Amino acid sequence: MSTFTGLTTMVRGIYLNQTSLNTVGHNIVNAATEGYSRQSTNPVATASEHRAGLYNTLEVGTGVDALSITRSRDTFADFQFRQENSTKGYYETMATNFDKLESIFNDSTNVGVADAMGELYKAWSALSTEGPTAANRTTVIEKSKIFSDAIQTAAKQLQEQIDSQYNEIKNHTIHVDETLEQLATLNRQVVAAEADGSMANDLRDQRDLLTDELSSYFNLSVSETELGAYQIVGNGAMLVNGFARLHLQYDDAGVSSALYGVDYGVNDHLIRIKESDVVFAPSNGILKAHYDAIQDCKDQLDTLANMATFMMTTFNDQHAAGYDMNGELGRNFFGVSNYEYEYEYDPENLYNYMNVTDTDGNVSRISGIKIINSMNVNSDFDQIGGYKYVAAATAYRDVNDQNEWIKYTADTDLEAVDSEGKSIYKLDWDNRTGDGTNAVYLSELFNMSFDTIVSAGRSNAAIIQKYTLKDAKGNEVPDGSGNPKTYITSLGQAALNSYYQEAMTQVSVEASSLDTTIEQHDIIMTQIENWRDSTSGVDWNQELTEMIKFQKAYQSCARCLTAMDECLDRLVNNTGMIGR
Repeated sequence: MSTFTGLTTMVRGIYLNQTSLNTVGHNIVNAATEGYSRQSTNPVATASEHRAGLYNTLEVGTGVDALSITRSRDTFADFQFRQENSTKGYYETMATNFDKLESIFNDSTNVGVADAMGELYKAWSALSTEGPTAANRTTVIEKSKIFSDAIQTAAKQLQEQIDSQYNEIKNHTIHVDETLEQLATLNRQVVAAEADGSMANDLRDQRDLLTDELSSYFNLSVSETELGAYQIVGNGAMLVNGFARLHLQYDDAGVSSALYGVDYGVNDHLIRIKESDVVFAPSNGILKAHYDAIQDCKDQLDTLANMATFMMTTFNDQHAAGYDMNGELGRNFFGVSNYEYEYEYDPENLYNYMNVTDTDGNVSRISGIKIINSMNVNSDFDQIGGYKYVAAATAYRDVNDQNEWIKYTADTDLEAVDSEGKSIYKLDWDNRTGDGTNAVYLSELFNMSFDTIVSAGRSNAAIIQKYTLKDAKGNEVPDGSGNPKTYITSLGQAALNSYYQEAMTQVSVEASSLDTTIEQHDIIMTQIENWRDSTSGVDWNQELTEMIKFQKAYQSCARCLTAMDECLDRLVNNTGMIGR
């Protein structure tokens, strides 16, 4: 055994404890660094020396050395975190969209669709009792314009929200693609740094932090190659494979939404994998939430389009069944006077459409935003005296000298006789009165369900019965109660107000449900993060304890080294025998 073996042993101890103190210091200064994992020095006894003993050979220890510096990391906790992080990203993004939807359809103010619809109902109700009043008729026209404007404004805001969602998707796609490049770069750096057998702990922390962030955008799975590089699979695609990676790109040109059944007046955009031109369709996370939010906006556009279709078909038909102040049958209240508007349901695509026939007999099928934009009050009502065109009556009547009501129209002779041949006085066409019953029927369409209208035998049931549900072959569908037909408008079998309220209630319920889900999921995320922190997080108390331990060990090794040095000094310098 060498004379200086003891010195070497102590030097190794000093080096180890110095390295351990450096590691503790690294932990302390990075305690607040995002994604940092606690590191520790792993000691191992060095190879012993053989030494002859009295009866056998002895194994004499030569000290200690650092085997490695590793980080504390629980891969299973990482897996759980990334899985739940994707769900968290989805819920939070969806909640933000529902907040915006609720602001668009904010019925607590006096400018929303619900308020405009309520005011229009009141106007028609007032007109039903005071039909010939010019002020009430003008009010109906103006309230109808406000209602039309409210629907079109809400539709425009929904379109803007859809465009905003696509802009978010574009920005996220660019960021995700940059993240994939950073991950591939870190893979190269990790493999290069670990080529000599060391552990690139800080580089691995950076890579894991980027992977955690990436998991908020979509579901992913992570595996590690023998060389230490990550392989990241997202939605079935190998996005990162060691040093190579795929490129995600946002389809700027987009395609018209009309290609998907209904025209929403916006362009739809997809995310594609550049190398294969395959559509990248995330199944969870922020990107999935944005696409689902876009569909929610389209669903609300469908709601508005169905209401507009109802006003331009069923409501128009009922208005046309009445008589105006000129004794003429009513005209379209919404749209163009001489156009025909017909509701159509497509049972294959499950969409509502509207067929429009112009004055030349040309038929076009429109849907979605085109229906909404077509829902304008007939320009005839803007003419001087246009209020007279409001068809509030089912008929105009006068009385004979026996005070008997006589029904007539504009074609009735000015001089007429009753059934007994008695003369009826000349009618004053400028001041005749209407019964206002058609205004009652029109107001009922706002709040009375169609099955009630039909079952009660109301006069406006004749309008409702024009609309029957048909299958893909054009056959009428029974209603399930023994009746051979199912009466259905663009609102189904609901009244206008209840249809809108049901749609808004659904939005409110889903928004509230999301808030509850987020709160519950936050508890899960907190548990997982605490789980990860218990392994990877830096505990100040633990680090200070470790620091004291390594400091004392360092001092002990130094003192022992000093004692050995003194022994050698006495042996060499004080015996006077060395060198003889």
